[in-house]
Amino acid sequence: MDFRLADELPDDSIIGRRFIINAIASLFMAASLLAVSWTTYELWVVRAGISDWQARMDNAGPELKEVERLQREYVLETARIDEIHGMMHYPMPLTILVGELGRTLPGIVSLDMIESLEGEIVVRGTLEANSEQASRLIGDYVKGLIDNEVIGPHFEEIKLSGLERFDEEDGLSFEFTMTPKETEDGNEEGGGLFGA
Repeated sequence: MDFRLADELPDDSIIGRRFIINAIASLFMAASLLAVSWTTYELWVVRAGISDWQARMDNAGPELKEVERLQREYVLETARIDEIHGMMHYPMPLTILVGELGRTLPGIVSLDMIESLEGEIVVRGTLEANSEQASRLIGDYVKGLIDNEVIGPHFEEIKLSGLERFDEEDGLSFEFTMTPKETEDGNEEGGGLFGA
């Protein structure tokens, strides 16, 4: 009969159960520690990168503002060049238009501005006379432009589009609109500021 107490005898295997359990637990713990270390390192790298880019952005602020300012100036200069190009290719040169407007202008009338709005040429000015005389005078002037042999053939319509009396003195400000004739290809002669 075997009277040994098998449960109380030491384990006689080469690698004990406790060692295997401890080894597996140690592997899991080492892997977890390695994963946490790698994640911490990546987080540190990302934060360092964000700080670096933020510093670069802060340092580039004045340069960025300068670039934006230059872009705005470039857009304005481009618009001016396009405007000049349009003026040069207008069927009726701008100098002739302005010269003819000035030649036919009554002495008490002054032109303040000539601009292009949505394919039409808008002329604004003032004249000093009593309201009735001033409105009659500017109306006759605009009608005369329609019949003018230099200006008239290039415009479909020339109409008085605004009159405003001065508050405390004689005179008024006026506005008339000149609509260019359409060419055979369907474009207006005065497309752009003064057409291209």
